[in-house]
Amino acid sequence: GGSAAYDPDHALVLCQMHEFRLGALYLYERMHLYQEVLAAHMAADDHLGVLECCTRLGHVEPEMWVEALSYFGSRQADCSREVREALVHIERGKLLSPLLVLQTLAANPKLSLSVVKDYIARCITEETRLLEEDRAAIGKYQEETSRMSAEVTELRTSARIFQHSKCTACTAALDLPAVHFMCMHSFHARCLGDAEQDCPKCAADNRNVLETKRGLEGSAADHDKFFQQLEGSDDGFSVVADYFGRGIFLPPRTREE
Repeated sequence: GGSAAYDPDHALVLCQMHEFRLGALYLYERMHLYQEVLAAHMAADDHLGVLECCTRLGHVEPEMWVEALSYFGSRQADCSREVREALVHIERGKLLSPLLVLQTLAANPKLSLSVVKDYIARCITEETRLLEEDRAAIGKYQEETSRMSAEVTELRTSARIFQHSKCTACTAALDLPAVHFMCMHSFHARCLGDAEQDCPKCAADNRNVLETKRGLEGSAADHDKFFQQLEGSDDGFSVVADYFGRGIFLPPRTREE
């Protein structure tokens, strides 16, 4: 029972000596050696056991599904049903790229393209959807950038007329002395106090933007962290794109400007 007094390591050695497979599997799982459980099923060529093990323990170690796929891909037998089951979990957890899935399964001559056809079709559909979302986001950012550039040009070259009749802080009628900010907020001088240099209504947002910008610039300068993330990521392009947006590939002078 669960409260029995015995040494698990000693019991495991005895199970292995006497080839008591069920006892070894029980102890492996009791000792949280889930990879050993999976390896034992693979060594016994127990396909159903491999699937059952991954289904029961895959939430703890999702990479077990990747190992199961590699195992079924290396078999010289028709493992179509098992491969389909593994692909469902690999797709759900995004554990492997479609290219690596195809490379893994290419070693099994018994597997036909129909086994992965639906999986590849879903991956292509998902990638197309993400691409369209990225294009829409790029278009939106380009429009916002153009609008802000035009606004900056207007601020530099044209006079701005302030016609507010109420104080943004107290909403009372605006009278002199008054302070107008380029964000088009106007205040009584008495309502500002010591905050005359910044618009109190926009200060928090502006501060967040500046802190975010400084944080991105600081992380962009951490080249060691960049290479560590690049080596450890399955999607190196996303890492490069992220750091490119932070300015890591720009000359230092350009970043400072």
